[in-house]
Amino acid sequence: MLDIITENFTNSTKKLDAILKPIEKELTLLEENLIHNILSGNRDLDKMVTYFFRSGGKRLRPAIVILFAKAISKGYLPSVNLELAQAVEMVHTASLIHDDVIDNAETRRGVLTLNKQWGAKKAVIVGDYILSRALGKLIKINTLAVEMFSNTLNELCVGEIMQKNQSYQIISLEDYINKSERKTAKLFMAATECAAAITKGTNNLIIKATRGYSLNFGIAFQIVDDILDFTGNRQQTGKPAAGDLKNGIITAPVIFANQQYEENGDLTLKKLIETKFRNEKDFKRALGIVMKSGGIEKANKLAREYVEKAVGYLDVIEDSSYKQSLIDLAYYTLKRTS
Repeated sequence: MLDIITENFTNSTKKLDAILKPIEKELTLLEENLIHNILSGNRDLDKMVTYFFRSGGKRLRPAIVILFAKAISKGYLPSVNLELAQAVEMVHTASLIHDDVIDNAETRRGVLTLNKQWGAKKAVIVGDYILSRALGKLIKINTLAVEMFSNTLNELCVGEIMQKNQSYQIISLEDYINKSERKTAKLFMAATECAAAITKGTNNLIIKATRGYSLNFGIAFQIVDDILDFTGNRQQTGKPAAGDLKNGIITAPVIFANQQYEENGDLTLKKLIETKFRNEKDFKRALGIVMKSGGIEKANKLAREYVEKAVGYLDVIEDSSYKQSLIDLAYYTLKRTS
């Protein structure tokens, strides 16, 4: 067992392009089609849309769609799954644009956000436009796909409201995981479940595997994202350091840090957060407490547990390079720096 774990953590050091090598051609085609299929014919709108899509992004959600489809169908990729992969990335992109408006974020992926570059009103329009194009693709797939993503967007909205209502409050780990499922993991789950449902050779065990893998992968991904808010630098993440904490968004490292201090009868971190950091000194003090605690280490351990759960669901999938990429991708997320 130790050898397997060691091997898996060695795999986590692989670069993303090496992990996704088995679907390199499909991802290249995806990238070309994303830009081509999203254009509206309006010069100003197209300028903003292409600005965001060309700013980067890992394309993990469409990659997982393609990997699962090819793993299930022994290397064959039905064209409908490539359409689904594009729709998934469009939905994700629209949600990011709307998030940036809500958070009044200044940068993403190391460049100015749409709302900072062109204003919040135009950014909302761009997000809505991309979402409408995603809906057009989903309708062409089938009504089940539309229903799945409609439900997922409902969950995302609920998660966003939960986050706003919980701002500057110490929340439970259970509430944090619930919010992470709604805001992040369920889009991964809808994408992979839909990919399996429209691929020949699927059965209920495989659909269960896609759901289990993607839900746990998505939670782990969000936990690591929240860790990087503290440990990543601005050049790597494209975001200001500890931005979530400053905005009152309480994540796993803060929850674990507060638990550690409260167990010792120290309510300093809790009070600093609940008073919304009256000044920069208060914020830096809170940040220092989190960084000195074992909160980040515990959050890393929690992310590893979810990755192990995700990989465990792949046992029912036949061995292939695509399955191996899904395994490597799960462990990669633990070591990513952006």
